[in-house]
Amino acid sequence: MSKSKRLVYVSEDLIKEAMEIARREGKPLGVFVEESIELALLAKKLGYELKEAADLLEVTKANRILGGAFVPLSVFNYLVKVVSKGKSKSFNERWYESGRLHGKYLKEKFEDPIRIFKEFLKASRWDLNEIEVIDGESSVKLRCFSTVLTDKGTEALLKYVEGAFHGMGYETIRSDYMKGMIILEFKKQEDTKY
Repeated sequence: MSKSKRLVYVSEDLIKEAMEIARREGKPLGVFVEESIELALLAKKLGYELKEAADLLEVTKANRILGGAFVPLSVFNYLVKVVSKGKSKSFNERWYESGRLHGKYLKEKFEDPIRIFKEFLKASRWDLNEIEVIDGESSVKLRCFSTVLTDKGTEALLKYVEGAFHGMGYETIRSDYMKGMIILEFKKQEDTKY
């Protein structure tokens, strides 16, 4: 790699912010800027848009704060199968409560909690092939599809998503699911109790 330097015009506000971070980290501004560009290029090489990479980091941090763990799908499916035998109601209640906690946290932490929740689902190990969120005037529709989710896994995901939206202050107005697919529709609650 060439060590020659080039002048690049950057907004003064960004330079001030970068200088402050570099100072806190004890680095020269030039080193901080080069590292930042290298990491941006790495994200691009990995196939991420920079905003998408930043969202993924945000979601991963939120998941860690909320006690989330990445589990191989085969282990997850096994656990769902074993734990839900005869205890489906209790098992699904735990998923719902976990979702509610996540939804409440996302609502308090992020300006657009629904967008972050969608990113959260994409980054999590539900192995969803498709996640669609349609934010309409009077409701929000969410559709998830997976070719590998089991019946019980689909039910758990449904409860988790419902809990998350309830935690964000929405109520369910439509709930359909079958193995590997959920369709939910929510509207903003008038009086948010959560």
